[in-house]
Amino acid sequence: MKIKRNESFRYHFDEPITGEFYLVKEGRRTPAGLMEIHNISPSGIAIATPLKLPIDRSTSIVVEFSLLLGSEPLNVSGQILHEKWTEAQRLYGVRLDTTKEDQQRIIEAIKQIVKEKP
Repeated sequence: MKIKRNESFRYHFDEPITGEFYLVKEGRRTPAGLMEIHNISPSGIAIATPLKLPIDRSTSIVVEFSLLLGSEPLNVSGQILHEKWTEAQRLYGVRLDTTKEDQQRIIEAIKQIVKEKP
């Protein structure tokens, strides 16, 4: 499977955004875990967590996060594509199964973040 990291744009956060995730396999859900989002595109994110996550096509990950304070959280499923060690955490690349509406919400939130940046 080819990893598509060079999309039309990918936004890297100065300070990671926190959120939650859980895994689903064969209809069974794990307890929620904490994550930090380091970068995002309309169809993918890089998350960091101290937990070891399986890179397995039969397991999906569901992430829930809010890019803007006070905005409704986005809840999207996806697949973990790769893993990399960074300091005391693991960094995972996740391909999101986003709808056009989800992608538009992500793009609009990133535009707002850039606009408010000093």
